[in-house]
Amino acid sequence: MDQGSKVIFFLFQFAMEPNYLHIWPRNTFMMIALPNMDKSFTCTLFMPFEEFEKLMTGEQVLDFFQTYFPDAIPLIGEQELKHDYFLLPAQAMISVKCSSYHLSSQCVLMGDAAHAVVPFYGQGMNA
Repeated sequence: MDQGSKVIFFLFQFAMEPNYLHIWPRNTFMMIALPNMDKSFTCTLFMPFEEFEKLMTGEQVLDFFQTYFPDAIPLIGEQELKHDYFLLPAQAMISVKCSSYHLSSQCVLMGDAAHAVVPFYGQGMNA
């Protein structure tokens, strides 16, 4: 998959409705935000790796968000966005399914150890 994901945090306490998944869909990329127990949000930006590679400075990140996600800037904060965008690298999204879930009677794979899917499939703990 040529798409990657990058995590950005909203530190403002419940700047959006806390009981929902917030989604900003765009042409070849999207951003989602999920509420955390501490009333912040974890935001994940999904887009092709080549787009991540174009954003090398805080100003380029801010310009990108002003173009594609202008309503998210007040929620994250300009300075926070320019700084926090670079805290974690873009990650590859993979899909894995094991063909055997056990090793004789010694070990059993369960949950995410037995399969990994891209985050936007919505297959979390209850899948």
